[in-house]
Amino acid sequence: MPKTRTRLTSTEQIRDLDEANQAIAEIGRLTMQIEAIDGKASEKIGKIKEDAARAGEPARERIKELESALLLYAEYNKGDLFKDRKSIPLSYGTIGYRLSTRVSVKRATLELLKKLFKGKGVRIKEEVDKEELLTWKDEELAQVDAAKLVQDTFFYEVNREEVNKDLLKAG
Repeated sequence: MPKTRTRLTSTEQIRDLDEANQAIAEIGRLTMQIEAIDGKASEKIGKIKEDAARAGEPARERIKELESALLLYAEYNKGDLFKDRKSIPLSYGTIGYRLSTRVSVKRATLELLKKLFKGKGVRIKEEVDKEELLTWKDEELAQVDAAKLVQDTFFYEVNREEVNKDLLKAG
């Protein structure tokens, strides 16, 4: 198990290293119990999603058929229905055409934008590289309104193998 950091919230008191060891063992057992519960829940959720997808498939197929029929009707009658307007309101909704524009790009587009247009048309997400800043001197950090914060943070680490051995003995 990975090392875990924690904060002070408990009213329970541990008096010696043996009790600390027992606390870590209990944390390990409880963590494994939670993982088993979560695993079962994930299986059930997956099954429910599969069942829902299967149950909803006829409705999805029917929607596709109706959409296709609406499109075919609109295309066939486009000259008559939409010569003076873009859409037709109906009792249960609207049918119509909407002018849209999109850009099609190919694999080479990004590199060509960089090379030919100096990156114009390229989106770049800027963010602070904190790993890089860890290597900077304090004076340099101060210039950019940053600082290193050093903390002695408590952690614990569960030895899963030992917890498993105890569980096997008990079970």
